[in-house]
Amino acid sequence: MGAYSVDILAVGFFLLEWTVYAVTLEHTAYGRNSLSARMHAYREIWIRRLLDREARMVDMQIMGSLQNGTAFFASTSLLAVGGALALLRSTNEALGILGALPINLSPSPALWEIKCVGLILIFVYAFFKFAWAYRLFNYVAILLGAMPPAAQRDTPEAEAHVPRAGISIAASVRSSSRSAISAGSSVPGFCSSRRRWS
Repeated sequence: MGAYSVDILAVGFFLLEWTVYAVTLEHTAYGRNSLSARMHAYREIWIRRLLDREARMVDMQIMGSLQNGTAFFASTSLLAVGGALALLRSTNEALGILGALPINLSPSPALWEIKCVGLILIFVYAFFKFAWAYRLFNYVAILLGAMPPAAQRDTPEAEAHVPRAGISIAASVRSSSRSAISAGSSVPGFCSSRRRWS
């Protein structure tokens, strides 16, 4: 494998870790008993209780806080894209700093730029997933606004509206979680690879 065997192993481990984590949480019994799955049951309880209330300002405040959290992470991932672009632009300066360390951690300029482009791609992916989650939360706000009034809570229309809103909230949360997983996994994959041991 040669001088880049550690880098190849790091990229392989990063892809394996990302895939195993996603499959475990979405397609196994562990995922069906996860915190997200439990919160989905509470979201359905919330929507059923929302049907009992005539004044729904608190529910819209909860939706606003969910949207604000997603918007915060979307803007943070844009800042991370900017930071990764700055790292890409300052390859020589970064390699000079890494070369001055007592342990030689400096990769070749090409490898450094590949790492930076990988980070940029991951954070761009995270941004689009967060932006999509934000848009889905807007749809959920519309569904909550279209919720039948409390006087009609026992109608078939109200009963059909509860799972519809719950599924929409679950899709929003799933998109937000996937983007958080990708952003959280990116830095170890970037930092763990280096040219050779000294």
